[in-house]
Amino acid sequence: MDVFRPDLEPLSSKRWLARRFPYREELIADLRHRIRRAPAPITVCPPNPRHFGHAIEKTFALDLCDTPPYPHLFASLPKTERQTLLTTAGYRPDHRRGDAAWRRTNSEVPGARLLTVGSVLTILEQALRQLPITTPDGVHAALQGPLRHRRTIAICATATRAARPAFAAFWASYLSGFRAALRSYGPLTAGPALLDGLRVADLLAGATIVEVKTGHLTETHQFEGLIDQVLTYTLLAAVSGYQVSAVAAYLARYHVLARYPIDALTTELAGGPVDTTEAGNHLATLIRAEYP
Repeated sequence: MDVFRPDLEPLSSKRWLARRFPYREELIADLRHRIRRAPAPITVCPPNPRHFGHAIEKTFALDLCDTPPYPHLFASLPKTERQTLLTTAGYRPDHRRGDAAWRRTNSEVPGARLLTVGSVLTILEQALRQLPITTPDGVHAALQGPLRHRRTIAICATATRAARPAFAAFWASYLSGFRAALRSYGPLTAGPALLDGLRVADLLAGATIVEVKTGHLTETHQFEGLIDQVLTYTLLAAVSGYQVSAVAAYLARYHVLARYPIDALTTELAGGPVDTTEAGNHLATLIRAEYP
């Protein structure tokens, strides 16, 4: 999940996708048509679009998931900070279960509170990528200082406050029907890891892979990048053990949620029937080769 940017896929896999699925004009035309028919797009822009894109994706997941999403991020936090964030997002320990798992107890948590947690998780995710430590105790020890440091708290608070004017418009659009539509797809998993984590989709709602976009979408290469991304997630899902039957693009800035059955989508893009398992295995081989 991110704002639109070129070259989402490394070169060899991107080239293969373009050769194997070259017939993209009708899909791009359909997306453009949906955008034209939708209400006027959201024009307000956050000061840090990339951070905002990741934070709003996590905000939606926090709103949609009955149990806390992104368990690897929450598990990396020391206990006190973990409990604070979970409580802020509307989760409480379920003491009826022996493991005291956390579950949502408040279905109407204010969006601004969820954005705060989503922003913290986004910053945490970026920090964890830079840590050479892999053991839970080591991660907790490394994070204890920064989490309590005034500068860290100030940076997070400033980023969250600066994003709120833009977030208000996105949140209002999301509540206008897109939340209900996403929930109708089925139980939601946030950030499903594909191909041992070499790719991570935004959301898995029931049997539908969902890609969330908050950026502007005007140029053909941006549509091409979106198609490459959803194709990659679609093809890798089966070889990663997920049962999926559809893919959806939630273009939040444009009030568009476009959902396509996988068989129909791949057939249209390839110009004929596709063995998605074979195609997924081939794409997986290419991507693995790009990460020696």
